[in-house]
Amino acid sequence: MDGTRVTVAVPLGDAIAYAVADMSATWVSTEQAARVAVLLERFELFCSAGFDVGDLMDITPSIAERFMWALDSDGGTPSLSIVRLRRFAIRLLFRCARGRGDAVGDPTLDLALPPRSDRRARPLTDDEVALCRSAAAWSLSDTRHASAWALAEATCRTGELPFITATDVDFDTHRVWLHGGRRTKPRWGELTEWGLVQLECRVGHITRRKAETPLAYAGSQTREGGRVSTSLALLDVLRRAGLSDEPDVRPSSITAWAGRRVLDATSRIDDAARALGFARLDQTAEFIGWDWRAED
Repeated sequence: MDGTRVTVAVPLGDAIAYAVADMSATWVSTEQAARVAVLLERFELFCSAGFDVGDLMDITPSIAERFMWALDSDGGTPSLSIVRLRRFAIRLLFRCARGRGDAVGDPTLDLALPPRSDRRARPLTDDEVALCRSAAAWSLSDTRHASAWALAEATCRTGELPFITATDVDFDTHRVWLHGGRRTKPRWGELTEWGLVQLECRVGHITRRKAETPLAYAGSQTREGGRVSTSLALLDVLRRAGLSDEPDVRPSSITAWAGRRVLDATSRIDDAARALGFARLDQTAEFIGWDWRAED
């Protein structure tokens, strides 16, 4: 061997097909899946027609940035939400490629965008949740991060996460019993379909030892130590998804997403409050970023 690094070609079309198929289990909705699939097809055409690039290895940060800010079909400047969605699609593409073993980085890594809000923590979007689901399940041997994220999707807070065990999960009704904390009441949390699969894997892994083993915490059950550990697990998922540099994204952002979904589904803020374990409606509205005055 002469020490020369061998670069293996990764056809862009193949990578896109793999990403769309691989992410089928992590989509939040079929509408989201269709939207991102169309974006990736446009990205392939953009790279081919504009830069004669047909290999994933040849996509540079400059190409990615140009696609993000490319004019709309009517010749107008894209909105910031569209730019974010385009960046998300590219990140998803490269994350899936790394997941199957391709030696690629991420050309969007340093392409920062303004924060979505001026809040300390905002709810994640469906697209961000899909990306984080992919990031949470990066290893077949590590089921703890994915189960921590699954519990957060069921409104579990970091102060509650260390105490959830297999005995708290009702797989028949797709629910998990959340014990409550300093700011939340005990309640049942509704598991997402993705979350249910992750907890099934986790429970199958740990019950070979003890059923009372915490699902998302590997240390001794001290409240503060457990909260820090599970917070770091969620932060690690956000970092792997490329969202840790967003100033208004925190571990509570995933729980806020879950609470906002309840509000969107029922149009009742009291339902969202019960799901989150909050005692006050104003506290709930602030947490999920709902301005009832604007809605009215």
